[in-house]
Amino acid sequence: MKNSLLILAGAAALSLASCSQEKTTEVSTAPADGMATTTTTTTTTMTPLTDAQIEARAQRIADKMVADMKISDEATKTKIRTVYVNRYKRMNDMSTKYASDTTGMAADRRNAMMAEDEEFKTVFTDPTQYQAYESSRSTYDDSNYQDDASSMAPADNTTSSATDGTMSTMETGKTKMEDGSKIKVKSDGDVKMKDAEGNKLKMAGDDGTIKLKPVDGEKIKQK
Repeated sequence: MKNSLLILAGAAALSLASCSQEKTTEVSTAPADGMATTTTTTTTTMTPLTDAQIEARAQRIADKMVADMKISDEATKTKIRTVYVNRYKRMNDMSTKYASDTTGMAADRRNAMMAEDEEFKTVFTDPTQYQAYESSRSTYDDSNYQDDASSMAPADNTTSSATDGTMSTMETGKTKMEDGSKIKVKSDGDVKMKDAEGNKLKMAGDDGTIKLKPVDGEKIKQK
């Protein structure tokens, strides 16, 4: 179980690093038996969405919200779509701003999410509607709408290991590892993971705090 959690923690760290420019690092080690092993890590810059992709994805999320909340007013539908267009424009700005240095990115993401909430407060003047949005906010998280192959996700963000080969290609959004582990990277930088044994890990995007929830043990929090 301990090894599984360590793998999860390492994968989470790699997920949070996915916004940096492409870097390839090879580390060679020579154990006592003389058999050298090499680990290669490649991280690629996130590619901003085009205007057409922004419009398409914003429409998908807006359509989902409109259907879920049974909204028929055309003006409200347009406002909802505009909020999500603004979301992706902010994400594009951040992908450019933090292309080489991600310092401060988590704070900017939080501010962007707060700005999005403020926009929805003007869209949903009925408190009941805003509460409905607030309680299901995660449903409309960008990570749930990244299956259109258009993406803010890295074109190539791969970790390979010559020792155990447990990790497959990782992408922003939802990823399934070769060993059955599952990873979800949210737009605010948080990473949630669950390994094949059922152990769970959560890494905060703002300060890197890690919370572990083993199947057969007590919860662990590390900063």
